Amino acid sequence: MALTLPVATHERLEHLERPRLPRNAIESIETGSIAQDAGLLVGDVVLSVNGHPLTDVVDWRFYSAAEEVSLAVKRGDELLTLKIEKGFDAPVGITFAEDLFDRMHICKNKCVFCFLYQQPKGLRPSLYIKDDDFRLSFLHSNYVTLTNLKPGELERICEQRLSPLYVSVHATDPEARGKILGRRGPEPIREILQKLVEARIQIHAQVVLVPHYNDGEIFFETITDLANLHPKKRGEFGGVISVAVVPIGITQFRERLAPVETWNGEQKAWWVGQVEPLRSWYLKELGTRFVYLSDEFYLGGGLPIPSRSQYEGFPQLEDGVGLVRLFLDECEKLKRDLPKRAPRPRRVTFATGEIAGPLLTQLAEIFNKVEGLQINVCAIHNTFFEGNINIAGLIVGRDLVNALKAFPNLGDEILIPNVMLRDGTEFFLDEMTLTQVNEEVGRPVVAVDRTPAAAAAFLLAV
Repeated sequence: MALTLPVATHERLEHLERPRLPRNAIESIETGSIAQDAGLLVGDVVLSVNGHPLTDVVDWRFYSAAEEVSLAVKRGDELLTLKIEKGFDAPVGITFAEDLFDRMHICKNKCVFCFLYQQPKGLRPSLYIKDDDFRLSFLHSNYVTLTNLKPGELERICEQRLSPLYVSVHATDPEARGKILGRRGPEPIREILQKLVEARIQIHAQVVLVPHYNDGEIFFETITDLANLHPKKRGEFGGVISVAVVPIGITQFRERLAPVETWNGEQKAWWVGQVEPLRSWYLKELGTRFVYLSDEFYLGGGLPIPSRSQYEGFPQLEDGVGLVRLFLDECEKLKRDLPKRAPRPRRVTFATGEIAGPLLTQLAEIFNKVEGLQINVCAIHNTFFEGNINIAGLIVGRDLVNALKAFPNLGDEILIPNVMLRDGTEFFLDEMTLTQVNEEVGRPVVAVDRTPAAAAAFLLAV
């Protein structure tokens, strides 16, 4: 079958044909900024600030915060020195081509839960990149294990006070941590965390809970060790301020990893029962519940989702902690705000992963009370990855097509969450395009943000 490229792909290819800027080149300059006044130009390569060579945008932010800044700049074949006087920490007004001027730090672990080792060959190359870069943790909230630090990098983190950091702890027991990370020996973390908090760095920790690896006494020891590094315990600013606990996810492609067990619904409910009293105790001791179980524990265990106040500002939202609560709260708001009649009749199917099926069914029931709307829900089984993978973000295009073709009462349009697609493109994980899915299904398939408000905006459009 011939591949028809969507418009977004043509635009991307045209971009690749243009000359690529060096990673540390200036990509844009803010109008009226200090950089513009100083004579910096798009395409200039910034080599150093006040004599400090730059390896990334973190270095740039740290060294350019000074009131007097001397820049070594390469413009074509010419080397320039530009001097800038400004207020302390005042932004210079430039954006670089990349965040990292050198290469990304690649992870050397082989974690028993690592998703990159649980994929088949032939997916897009970016899915096989294992980053474990502290700079991406600071800049983009990526989780890092801190096992791949180069000499001097821990000292740099402390000197530049890169806070907050997001750290994959998993276990504070060195032997258990080494085993779960797939290392050949123990991997201590307590000393590293201690040094970070002494440097007044705040840490959000993560524990991927794996049967027989870091459960039982090891789990509670880990939580206790992390709680002892909370700022209130230490009377200082830095410390571990939250811990997200996530159940292991597995696919059918685990040939390169050791066999592991997963948590069934009853066991997930058991873990909620164990952790909730602990959260209540920490609320009294630390002024925070501190430990946050991911939504999968409550959904898989058939338990109510905690109230909004129990998420305390949602510090671990990107780790799947609290997304369902936000969804449910927005559903309640929709009940009050929806009109009695739709601008025009619409028959639409919501397509999503199995775990979100019951939630989308609740949303559909709300919309079905609006005259003119008829909403069905297609919860898609992930036959591509199998295992216990049941979220919408890992649905591939082929599974979507097959499920929709077999679904009765499909309606006239299909709505999918945009997390099924690569950011800013029409590509699914298996490289099928939204255009191809549209053609095979024979109906418009539209991707929107995964919120009730986004669905309402689509359904109630004139």
